[in-house]
Amino acid sequence: MDCVVAIDGPVAVGKSSVARRVAVSLGIRHINTGAMYRAVALKLMRLRGAGPINDNAMAEIARNARIELPREGGVLLDGEDVSEAIREEQVSNFTAVVADNAQVRDILVEHQRRLGSEEPSVLEGRDIGTVVFRNAALKIYLDASPEIRVERRVAQLRRKGLPANREEVFHGLVERDRADRARATGGLKMADDATLIDTTHYEEDFVIDLICALVREQPCFQERLAVRA
Repeated sequence: MDCVVAIDGPVAVGKSSVARRVAVSLGIRHINTGAMYRAVALKLMRLRGAGPINDNAMAEIARNARIELPREGGVLLDGEDVSEAIREEQVSNFTAVVADNAQVRDILVEHQRRLGSEEPSVLEGRDIGTVVFRNAALKIYLDASPEIRVERRVAQLRRKGLPANREEVFHGLVERDRADRARATGGLKMADDATLIDTTHYEEDFVIDLICALVREQPCFQERLAVRA
């Protein structure tokens, strides 16, 4: 049994925020797997641009990328803080190309497993419970109605000062869901042994408290958290 909390779910359901806050509440590590794919996308764009690139060349660049996720937050790429750069729209668009590369996914999944095995951790993504950590101590699948997810994404964009048209955001989410579920490697899917939490009518604080309570019920976390107390 891996002492890992695996949080999966579709885009704009709040996985990153929930995972980060759960980790902080429990005093354990947070591993943002999406940031790792974004970091590879950024490196590819810097080296080769956003145009077509050979799959093997893409994998080689990913293999040589030094990606670090400091406990205090942020993302380091080859020693550079790229926490803001990886959130740029052009990088976001190119990340899907990176995530569709099976070789890149294998490289990053290995990296994620290595990090998650070092200490109790919370990981979020779309294939954490089904691919990365099939033996995770606790698997959570977050979901919410499309309408709520659209509202959350619109609010997120506006907080960043970016334009946000609800209809465009809705169609973007629908297409992203379709692509994530259709992905041959690491596609979005709820693990058979995952706990489904529909956040449509729940405030984030309630979701955090619920997941933390579920974590504390797991024997491996009881042992590790007791040591840290």
